[in-house]
Amino acid sequence: MKAYETVFITDPDIPEEDLDKITERLTGIVDNFNGKIIGVTKWGKKKLAYRIKKRTKGYYFVLNYLGNRDLTTELERVLKLDDRIIKYLTLKADEDAELDSGEEKGPEQEEKTEDMDTQNEDIKGE
Repeated sequence: MKAYETVFITDPDIPEEDLDKITERLTGIVDNFNGKIIGVTKWGKKKLAYRIKKRTKGYYFVLNYLGNRDLTTELERVLKLDDRIIKYLTLKADEDAELDSGEEKGPEQEEKTEDMDTQNEDIKGE
């Protein structure tokens, strides 16, 4: 399974309970396709960079999950059909993202870091 990140923006005027229903529906789709939810982050109501569907503000969400291409296709289909969603974008997450999230480095990665430090010292010493 690959890691994906879907950012979506909802209409800012919909009630809080509808926002929860939207995220529950999307996490349910991930579960139905045997995916794994890594996290759902609510960024809150923010000003849009440009007008979208006559809106200047939107409620931002980030959905991080593991899954396959069929899962992302279904999520995007559902997001496209939901009138409360004004914009969305799905990206394949960086494979090194797990290391950035706090996992320990393996021996090979530690060696690479040491080699780079040595190269930097050589350059500074010249």
